[in-house]
Amino acid sequence: MLLPDPHGHDYYTPFYLLATLTNVLLLLWEGWRRGFSLRPWLTLVAASSLALILGSKLITHPVGQWATVLFSNTPTDTARSILGGSLAAGLTVLALRRWQGLSWAVLDALALPLCAALVVQCVGCVLTGCCFGEPTAGAWGLTYAAGSPAWWAQVQSGLLPATAAQSLPVVPTQLLALLLCAAVAGVLLAVRRRQWPVGSWLLLQTGLLLLGRFAQGFWRDPASEPVAGDVHTVLGGEWLGLQLWLLPLALLALGVWRWRISRTPKPVVMQTATPAGGSGPRLLVVAFLLGLTAQLGHAALALPEILVVKALLLAMLVAETSAALATGRPGQPRLAGLPISLLLLGLIAVSTAQTPAPPDSANSATSRSLVVTGGTLGNYHEDDESIDRSSSGCGGQDHLALQQQVRAVGGEVGFETTKQPGPAGRPVVRSHTWGVGLWVGRQHIAAQPLPDLYSTSNTMANDANTTQTLADLHVYREGHRENGWRSIDARFGLHLGSLGYYSYFGSGETRNSTFLLPELMLRLGKPSVLYGQADFGYGAENALGAYTSRVALGSGLGFQQGPRLLVGYAHSPHTPSPAMGFASAVLRVPGSPTFSLEPYYATDFARHNSFSLKLNYRFARAGAKQP
Repeated sequence: MLLPDPHGHDYYTPFYLLATLTNVLLLLWEGWRRGFSLRPWLTLVAASSLALILGSKLITHPVGQWATVLFSNTPTDTARSILGGSLAAGLTVLALRRWQGLSWAVLDALALPLCAALVVQCVGCVLTGCCFGEPTAGAWGLTYAAGSPAWWAQVQSGLLPATAAQSLPVVPTQLLALLLCAAVAGVLLAVRRRQWPVGSWLLLQTGLLLLGRFAQGFWRDPASEPVAGDVHTVLGGEWLGLQLWLLPLALLALGVWRWRISRTPKPVVMQTATPAGGSGPRLLVVAFLLGLTAQLGHAALALPEILVVKALLLAMLVAETSAALATGRPGQPRLAGLPISLLLLGLIAVSTAQTPAPPDSANSATSRSLVVTGGTLGNYHEDDESIDRSSSGCGGQDHLALQQQVRAVGGEVGFETTKQPGPAGRPVVRSHTWGVGLWVGRQHIAAQPLPDLYSTSNTMANDANTTQTLADLHVYREGHRENGWRSIDARFGLHLGSLGYYSYFGSGETRNSTFLLPELMLRLGKPSVLYGQADFGYGAENALGAYTSRVALGSGLGFQQGPRLLVGYAHSPHTPSPAMGFASAVLRVPGSPTFSLEPYYATDFARHNSFSLKLNYRFARAGAKQP
């Protein structure tokens, strides 16, 4: 049989992604079946999955190269070994299990999912041709096309000429590994109802897999073994260096398993998780995972790994946020947890965005882009106020519960021109953008009288409950000059239209909608590392219904022309709670500057909240000119 197709296909990536997802989904199912608390178990699954991915790579390199593999942007080989991944995942579970409030039963939950995932992965290995065996004359041999790993190894060893159209038949060691993992999975299913001590199923799985992997080594081509593939003469035969480790470890695991199940005087039924503690340990693990993935180099994670890591971290975010919002104290708005949610969402999106750095341009050029934006925004404010019944102040006051709510949708179009420096010029990038936008929506203001023990009547203005149509025609110009720590951005613009009420009722206060607001923004610092920003009326979200001034610190988290995170203080006109904290981000799809997502949320963690969500699409305009 000739594998793979001579025209060539990427068989490995889809099966690698499918295998990783199989492992994660079965782990989650095992946790549900065993009654583990969802959030601690999800945290443990995310941490162990990342450890499995990284451990599979690190074990194939010397310890001195680990920092290069993880944190540099230098491309490395794609060799992996599940031996290192399994070890790293197991050590991670041991380190975090008790901290997350989980019992020893979590160890046994790891056993079956890994076997199922390896079965899927072995199919990809068969089609790709990695992990191949020694040349064989047997009928069971597999032949791979020119350019495959087996073909290259045989050409380099002199077994084939470089003009050969295919490799010599090799032992299908990938199929042997598939059968081994399927058989171990069958054994685990057959004994799943045994009343053994916790940890026994994982010991049995480890011992059988290692023993089978040891036996498989006698047919494995040393050139296909990324870990200890050197050959040794032992007992009159040739053994791989890896086999000298696998045999004693397999016998040790099986010996401990046999000892465990035979010495327990009272059978111990499969245990479930202990009650989980507070969210502090989980949030620390999330913060560590985000920090680690943010520091990884461009080549540390492949696309399937990025997708799986993002999915797990996003699931953790959803679980923690849902729990936080569901357990809010009485009187505390459930939306108070959204700033943290958006902050974590931004970190998740940017922290695993390992993408190749853009190639250097040989010549100075002017590029032009058209950026189309669509989105939604809103703000909500409620308060108890005392309103004068007359302009003289002699008629007493009404005590009112006021509510103000704005909802709007809209879009913007920006025309951006960027000038890149020539090879002999200073490292300064300049760009400017002209933009126009239109946002429409409604503002609703409601007032209800509060009980007053010292008054027999309440009088209210006739327009105490109003609904107004809002419209914002937004025009702006933004300039950017990038020059390291001396980079500067400035934006000037106007908001025109029916922008909303900013004061509601009372003596001397206007009941007319504001129709004109300026927009100002100044940003200083190095965009990829740290910068400061001050703005007023920045974007429709800070003009419609609540003109807002802000000061903040931001960072591109180490990325050039990539995602950004901004956190700071916002001040609105709504008294008596004008002060808010806010978080916003610019999130980009890894490897593609075409799409970007901009979430924004400001809150006083009580009765004053503002949000927006924008989606941007960038069109590169043809016809860049050479200056």
